[in-house]
Amino acid sequence: MILLKPKTILLFILPLCIFLTFNKHSKDRANTYHGVIWADAAGYYIHQPIWFIYGNDAKAFPKNIELNTGNGFYLDTATNKVITKYPCGVAILQTPFFLASHFLAKVFHFEADGFSKIYSYGLYFAGIVYCCLGLFLLSRFLSQHFSSAVSVIAPLLFLAGTNLFYYSIDAPGMSHVYSFFLFCLIIYLTPTLTTKPRFSIFLLFFCCVTLATLTRPTNILIVLFPFFYNIKNKSEFVERILLFLKNKFVVLGTLLIASFLTLPQILYWNSTTGKLITYSYGNESFIFWNNPKLLEIWFCTNNGLFLYTPLIFISFVGIILMMKKKEWSGYFIAILFLVISYIFASWWNWWFGCSFGARSFVEYYSLLIIPFCYLLEYTKDKKVAKYTLVLAIAFCCYLNLNMEYYYDGCFYGDTWDFSSYLKLLNS
Repeated sequence: MILLKPKTILLFILPLCIFLTFNKHSKDRANTYHGVIWADAAGYYIHQPIWFIYGNDAKAFPKNIELNTGNGFYLDTATNKVITKYPCGVAILQTPFFLASHFLAKVFHFEADGFSKIYSYGLYFAGIVYCCLGLFLLSRFLSQHFSSAVSVIAPLLFLAGTNLFYYSIDAPGMSHVYSFFLFCLIIYLTPTLTTKPRFSIFLLFFCCVTLATLTRPTNILIVLFPFFYNIKNKSEFVERILLFLKNKFVVLGTLLIASFLTLPQILYWNSTTGKLITYSYGNESFIFWNNPKLLEIWFCTNNGLFLYTPLIFISFVGIILMMKKKEWSGYFIAILFLVISYIFASWWNWWFGCSFGARSFVEYYSLLIIPFCYLLEYTKDKKVAKYTLVLAIAFCCYLNLNMEYYYDGCFYGDTWDFSSYLKLLNS
């Protein structure tokens, strides 16, 4: 049946996401706090006006545009350069939608300045398309390991039950839906990469890894997934390493070709700093490396992962079950989760500013869905466990969607301010 196939996501979820997005943003105005090109999102986006309209010429940009887009970048009057700390991976992935918006701007009588409302429409579609493609690819991957029903339903539940929804529908200018798509494509490629490796698959894989790293540098950890995918024991792990060593010239060749995707970033850095490689985040760093805020990023009221996305608790039950069954993927996902948690908890701004939930984990939902599916399969013939799980999932989805639709973009309480959190919960 068509309802139990991965293409269900494209056939039904794509038009639904279009409706939800334009309904959500129906009253938004460009260049305002609720606009999609604002603050961090503007910092990612600004590469496109630089590439296609103004060049790196600060004087050519509209007056006060950095202020009108939330100071996600700034125009340096001393050097006449546009300065953004954000890498260009997001902008590369947004480019087809930007160019379409730019072409249609004059047709529909918008200002073709890179910032009028039609450019926001382009970003709305970018978020929708990359979200749905990511879910589709993830469903295709899951269908190789789980039943058709689970492989279709689980991605939809993760959309409804996590802040992937928020960063696809509400805030598609942020980096997370693009990282999520790239992670899903990498995961989708992995079975072929590890069983029938060939030049084209390696090239696409390393292009995705390069773009993912250009989107968020910590995304580079996804390159480890093929080493642990579908591994049963140590000997298979050694065989997997030998597989890549056997194809070392293909690996090195495709990695070299994929590295050309970094050219826009290198040219931008060279234009603004005179250096080919630059740490663009200035004084921002991992100041909590020796005192990571792990409890805070997991449980605090200011964007704690499990308080805003309790569906991940269910994934952790699946991880425990996988480890109990000696599944190497379960160990890998658990260890990777701890590693990324440590990294995020060490960042100076561990709550990641105005955001809905722990946004830094969104792309990793593409991995956390695997133990979720494992648990669904395990309980499907256990009546009590199955219905308990259904109720828990329904509650998590309701909680997530209810908060997202009333969320104003920032949590205004303190780190452990449960009174403010409960007000948000009861909106």
